[in-house]
Amino acid sequence: APLRHMNLFDLVAFGVGCTVGSGVFVLAGMAASEYAGPASSVSYLLAGLVASLSGLPYAELSAAFPLDGSTYSYAYIALGEVFAVVSSLCQTLEYGAAGAAVARSWGNKFVDWVGSGDDTTAVGRFLNPGGGVNPMAGVIALVCSLILLLGVRESKAATNVVSSTKVLLIMFMTVSGFLLASGVVPKAEDGPATFDNWSPFFPDEFRPQGIVDGASILFFAYLGFDCICNLSGEAKDPVRDVPRAVILTLAIDGAVYFLAALALTAMQSYSDISAVSGFSRAFGANGWAWAEALCLAGEIVVLPLVVLTSIQSQTRLFFAMSKDRLVPAFFGKLSFSRPCCGGSREDKDGSSKKADAHAVGNLTRNTQFCGLATVLLATFVPFRYIESLISAGALLLFSITCCCLLTVRYKCPSETYLGLDIDDNASFLSLAVARSRKELSLGRILVLLNAFSIASGLCFGYVKNSAASYSLSAVFFVLAFMVAHYMSHFEEASATRFALDRNGYLDRGRRRFRTPLVPYLPSMAIYANGFMIAHVGWQGLAMLAAYLSVGVAGYLLFGSGRSLVASPPDESHHEDGRIASSLQEAFLEDGEEGREGGESSNIDRGKSEIEKTILNKERRIV
Repeated sequence: APLRHMNLFDLVAFGVGCTVGSGVFVLAGMAASEYAGPASSVSYLLAGLVASLSGLPYAELSAAFPLDGSTYSYAYIALGEVFAVVSSLCQTLEYGAAGAAVARSWGNKFVDWVGSGDDTTAVGRFLNPGGGVNPMAGVIALVCSLILLLGVRESKAATNVVSSTKVLLIMFMTVSGFLLASGVVPKAEDGPATFDNWSPFFPDEFRPQGIVDGASILFFAYLGFDCICNLSGEAKDPVRDVPRAVILTLAIDGAVYFLAALALTAMQSYSDISAVSGFSRAFGANGWAWAEALCLAGEIVVLPLVVLTSIQSQTRLFFAMSKDRLVPAFFGKLSFSRPCCGGSREDKDGSSKKADAHAVGNLTRNTQFCGLATVLLATFVPFRYIESLISAGALLLFSITCCCLLTVRYKCPSETYLGLDIDDNASFLSLAVARSRKELSLGRILVLLNAFSIASGLCFGYVKNSAASYSLSAVFFVLAFMVAHYMSHFEEASATRFALDRNGYLDRGRRRFRTPLVPYLPSMAIYANGFMIAHVGWQGLAMLAAYLSVGVAGYLLFGSGRSLVASPPDESHHEDGRIASSLQEAFLEDGEEGREGGESSNIDRGKSEIEKTILNKERRIV
C-alpha cells in the first residue's frame, strides 16, 4: 500500500473537504426558505445527530480494522464476500458517481458565473454545446485527476490548502452575517439584516414537520465523513487518528452548519432567502456587492475539492478490492517517485523494492481509470435522477456498517467467518450446524431490524390517515427497539478479542475507540437510515435495486470463486513473501508497515493467521 503518511490534521482536512460545501452554499438557503425558516439551524443539528449515529460505528470499526476500503473491508470480514460486493457498489455511488455529479454541478455554476449567454461565439459554443453535454464538468474532473496523478504528497497539500480556505470563507460569511445583523458594520439603508428576523424562530407554516423534512434533506450535507476510513491504510496511526478524524469532522460540520444557518436567517427574512444562492444574495440585499461576488467566486474555487476527494476515495476502494482479487490487478499497482513530480518507476507486480526512502506509492493506473470514468460521466451524463440513487445507496451503506459493528460485537469474525479457535475434537458437521444456527440467528435479527425500520418510514410517509400513519410508525419503532433490547442480552465475551489486542496494543496502555450504548445506538442508526430510505422515492429505490442486481450478477458470473478467500493458500502471498490482501493485515503479528522502499518491514514474520486458518480447515475436511 502507499506508505503511511497522513496525520490527524491531514485526515480531518480530507474529511472536511469531502463534506463541507454544498451544505452551506446551496442547502442552507433551501432549508431556510422552503422547510424550516430560522429553525433550519435545528434541522442541521438533528441531521448531524442522525449522521453521528452512523459515524460512531465507523469510528470503532476503523480502529478495529485499520484497512483501506472502509465498509467494503468491514463487510468482507464481518458479513462475507457478497455483502462486501454490495458495499463496494454503494461506495462507488457515493464516491465516483457523486463526484461526477458535483463536477457537473460545478460546470453549470461556472457557466452561470462567467455569464456567456451568446452561443454564437466560439467560447459560447464550447460552454453550451447542447445535447446535455457539459464540457466544463469534464475539465474540472480532468484537473482534479491530474492533481492526484502528480503524487500523494501534492494532492494532500492541495486538499489541506483548499479545505482550510473553505473553512475560512465560511467563517467570514458567518461572522459577517452576525455583524450585519447586530449593526456593528455599515449596510444598505434598506438592508434587511437584523436579529428580529429570527422571530418567529419556528414559523407556523413549517413546524414541526418542516424541521424533520429539512433534516432529511440536510442529512446529505454530512455525507463523505466515511471517506476518511477509506484512507486508513495511509494513516500514520490509524487506530488512534482515524476514529478521532471521523468524530472531529462530524463535530466541525455540525458547528459550521449550525452557525451558518443562524447567520443566514439573521441577514434576511426566511421568506426572502434565495433557495439557490442564499448567502451571496443576502449579502447583495444588504449592499455588500463585493461580498456577494466573493461568495460566488469562493464557491467556484472550493467546490472542486469534493470532486478530488471523491476520485481519491474511489481509487482507494478499488485498491483494496484488487488486493482481494475482486477487480483486475492493475488497480493495485503502485508507482514510486520522489516528491514534487520526480521520475517514477513501477515493478511488474506494482511495487518498487529499490524505491527511494522518501518515495510514496501512487496508484497511477487506478487514478487514470477512475479519473477518465469521472470525466466521461460528468461530461455526458445529465444526472437527472442520480441524487435519489446516491442517497439510497449511501443510506444502505450506513446500515450495512452498523450491521457489521453488531456482528463484530456479538460474533467475533476471527472465530466464525475466518474460522479461528475451533475445537479440533469436534466433527466438521457439528461445527457447521452450530455455526449456521448462530449466524442465522443474528442474521434474522438484523433482517427484522432493517425491515421494521423501513416499514416505519413507509407508514409515516405514505399512509393517508394521519392517526393511522403515526400509530403504525410508532408500532414498528417499538418493534425495532425490542429487537435492539433482545440483542443487548447476547454474550459479548469474545467479541472484543481481536488482532490488535493480540498484538499487545492494550498492553501498551492504549485503548481502541468503542461505540457507546451498543446495541442501542447502532440499532437506532439502522432505524434512522431505514426510515429515510423509505422517503427517497420509488425512482431512487427502483434504480438502486436494478443497479445492485446488475452488480451482484456480474460478481457471480465473473468474480465469484476468484477472490483471495476462495484461492489456494499458496496464492495468498506474493513470491517475495509480501501480503497480497489488505484484509490479511488485520491478522498479522505486527500491523506496522515499513517506512522505507514501500515494503513491509516484517516480511519474515511467517504466514498470516488467515492463511493458517485456511490450511487448518483443509486438513479437517481431509
